[in-house]
Amino acid sequence: MRKAVSLLISTGIKLKYLMEKWYETEEDKVYEEAVKKIKDAVRQGMSFEQAGELIGVEDEKLKESVLDDSLKVLIAEMHLIGRRKLAEVAKALKLPVEKVEKAKKEMLEDIEQSAVDAYKSETGQTGNA
Repeated sequence: MRKAVSLLISTGIKLKYLMEKWYETEEDKVYEEAVKKIKDAVRQGMSFEQAGELIGVEDEKLKESVLDDSLKVLIAEMHLIGRRKLAEVAKALKLPVEKVEKAKKEMLEDIEQSAVDAYKSETGQTGNA
């Protein structure tokens, strides 16, 4: 699992954007820059909420995706790869533990669904079978 999460992070897979098939667009560029800005700000000691205010993304759907995915990436990096306890991650992000736990659960569900979708795509399967 740790290698899978590391691979997702290192290759920059965008969870929601991948599913929506938004590739090589201006939104992708804005997305990547915003995620990087949040990660950098958190590393410098800002809370996740403060970092999220820095991104300046006007499109609400894009902003929601950036914030959602940024939180999941930070959790993956800090908890799954960095082996920090969720309580420590929550403290570093200055978020309630419950919010971090919920985001982790959603992230793992996203990873599972992405793996299922990739398998179906590679094997030519469609539907829920």
